[in-house]
Amino acid sequence: MKYLLDSNFLIGLLRGTNSYWEFLERLVQEALPSISVLSRTEVFAGCHPHEVAATTSLVNRFESIAVYTSIADLAGKYVYGFRKRGLILHLEDALIGATAVQEGLILVTRNMTHFPMLTLGKNLILFPDKS
Repeated sequence: MKYLLDSNFLIGLLRGTNSYWEFLERLVQEALPSISVLSRTEVFAGCHPHEVAATTSLVNRFESIAVYTSIADLAGKYVYGFRKRGLILHLEDALIGATAVQEGLILVTRNMTHFPMLTLGKNLILFPDKS
Protein backbone atom coordinates (compact mmCIF):
# COMPACT_ATOMS: atom_id res chain seq x y z
CA MET A 1 0.00 0.00 0.00
CA LYS A 2 1.06 3.57 -0.63
CA TYR A 3 0.05 6.53 1.48
CA LEU A 4 -0.65 10.24 1.17
CA LEU A 5 -0.05 12.26 4.34
CA ASP A 6 -2.54 15.02 5.07
CA SER A 7 -1.41 18.42 6.32
CA ASN A 8 -2.46 17.71 9.89
CA PHE A 9 -0.24 14.65 9.96
CA LEU A 10 2.73 16.72 8.78
CA ILE A 11 2.00 19.27 11.50
CA GLY A 12 2.01 16.49 14.10
CA LEU A 13 5.43 15.41 12.84
CA LEU A 14 6.70 19.00 12.98
CA ARG A 15 5.50 19.28 16.57
CA GLY A 16 7.54 16.21 17.41
CA THR A 17 4.58 14.13 18.57
CA ASN A 18 5.91 10.62 19.20
CA SER A 19 2.76 8.81 18.06
CA TYR A 20 3.04 10.48 14.63
CA TRP A 21 6.70 9.52 14.24
CA GLU A 22 5.95 5.95 15.36
CA PHE A 23 3.08 5.68 12.89
CA LEU A 24 5.27 7.09 10.12
CA GLU A 25 7.88 4.40 10.87
CA ARG A 26 5.18 1.75 10.33
CA LEU A 27 4.14 3.32 7.02
CA VAL A 28 7.72 3.62 5.77
CA GLN A 29 8.15 -0.14 6.20
CA GLU A 30 5.71 -0.54 3.30
CA ALA A 31 6.66 2.49 1.19
CA LEU A 32 7.70 6.09 1.67
CA PRO A 33 4.49 8.15 1.84
CA SER A 34 3.82 11.07 -0.48
CA ILE A 35 2.27 14.47 0.14
CA SER A 36 0.17 16.75 -2.00
CA VAL A 37 1.58 20.10 -3.06
CA LEU A 38 -1.53 21.47 -1.31
CA SER A 39 -0.32 20.03 1.99
CA ARG A 40 3.03 21.75 1.44
CA THR A 41 1.15 25.00 0.91
CA GLU A 42 -0.98 24.53 4.03
CA VAL A 43 2.03 23.70 6.19
CA PHE A 44 4.08 26.67 4.96
CA ALA A 45 1.05 28.95 5.38
CA GLY A 46 1.30 28.41 9.14
CA CYS A 47 5.09 28.32 9.32
CA HIS A 48 6.89 30.97 11.39
CA PRO A 49 10.23 32.24 10.04
CA HIS A 50 12.20 30.32 12.67
CA GLU A 51 10.45 27.08 11.58
CA VAL A 52 11.22 27.30 7.86
CA ALA A 53 14.39 25.15 7.91
CA ALA A 54 12.78 22.31 9.88
CA THR A 55 9.60 22.49 7.81
CA THR A 56 11.51 22.44 4.53
CA SER A 57 13.61 19.51 5.73
CA LEU A 58 10.50 17.52 6.65
CA VAL A 59 8.42 18.11 3.52
CA ASN A 60 11.40 17.47 1.27
CA ARG A 61 11.57 13.90 2.64
CA PHE A 62 8.41 13.05 0.73
CA GLU A 63 7.50 13.08 -2.94
CA SER A 64 5.19 16.03 -3.56
CA ILE A 65 2.41 15.20 -5.99
CA ALA A 66 1.42 18.08 -8.23
CA VAL A 67 -2.16 18.92 -9.13
CA TYR A 68 -2.57 17.86 -12.71
CA THR A 69 -5.63 18.12 -14.94
CA SER A 70 -7.45 14.95 -13.91
CA ILE A 71 -6.95 15.75 -10.20
CA ALA A 72 -8.28 19.28 -10.72
CA ASP A 73 -11.27 18.02 -12.70
CA LEU A 74 -12.15 15.37 -10.12
CA ALA A 75 -11.81 17.84 -7.23
CA GLY A 76 -14.18 20.24 -8.99
CA LYS A 77 -16.68 17.41 -9.45
CA TYR A 78 -16.43 16.59 -5.74
CA VAL A 79 -17.05 20.22 -4.75
CA TYR A 80 -20.06 20.42 -7.03
CA GLY A 81 -21.51 17.03 -6.12
CA PHE A 82 -21.24 17.46 -2.37
CA ARG A 83 -22.51 21.05 -2.50
CA LYS A 84 -25.67 19.74 -4.20
CA ARG A 85 -26.07 17.46 -1.16
CA GLY A 86 -25.62 20.38 1.24
CA LEU A 87 -22.00 19.74 2.18
CA ILE A 88 -19.41 22.42 1.52
CA LEU A 89 -15.90 21.11 0.75
CA HIS A 90 -12.83 23.27 1.05
CA LEU A 91 -11.06 23.36 -2.28
CA GLU A 92 -7.78 22.23 -0.65
CA ASP A 93 -9.45 19.15 0.83
CA ALA A 94 -11.19 18.33 -2.44
CA LEU A 95 -7.83 18.51 -4.24
CA ILE A 96 -6.06 16.37 -1.63
CA GLY A 97 -8.89 13.80 -1.73
CA ALA A 98 -8.82 13.76 -5.53
CA THR A 99 -5.05 13.26 -5.41
CA ALA A 100 -5.51 10.19 -3.22
CA VAL A 101 -8.12 8.77 -5.60
CA GLN A 102 -6.25 9.53 -8.83
CA GLU A 103 -2.93 8.21 -7.51
CA GLY A 104 -4.45 5.16 -5.79
CA LEU A 105 -3.16 6.28 -2.37
CA ILE A 106 -4.53 5.90 1.13
CA LEU A 107 -4.90 9.27 2.86
CA VAL A 108 -3.68 9.47 6.47
CA THR A 109 -5.57 12.23 8.30
CA ARG A 110 -7.18 13.26 11.57
CA ASN A 111 -9.98 15.08 9.73
CA MET A 112 -12.07 12.30 8.28
CA THR A 113 -15.09 14.58 7.83
CA HIS A 114 -13.10 16.77 5.41
CA PHE A 115 -12.88 13.88 2.95
CA PRO A 116 -16.37 12.46 2.32
CA MET A 117 -15.18 11.25 -1.08
CA LEU A 118 -12.93 8.72 0.65
CA THR A 119 -13.95 5.55 2.48
CA LEU A 120 -12.54 4.62 5.88
CA GLY A 121 -10.60 1.38 5.57
CA LYS A 122 -10.43 1.61 1.77
CA ASN A 123 -8.60 4.79 0.85
CA LEU A 124 -8.68 6.64 4.16
CA ILE A 125 -6.98 6.03 7.49
CA LEU A 126 -8.17 8.00 10.49
CA PHE A 127 -5.15 8.89 12.60
CA PRO A 128 -4.41 8.28 15.38
CA ASP A 129 -4.65 4.65 14.50
CA LYS A 130 -6.61 2.62 17.06
CA SER A 131 -4.91 -0.72 16.28
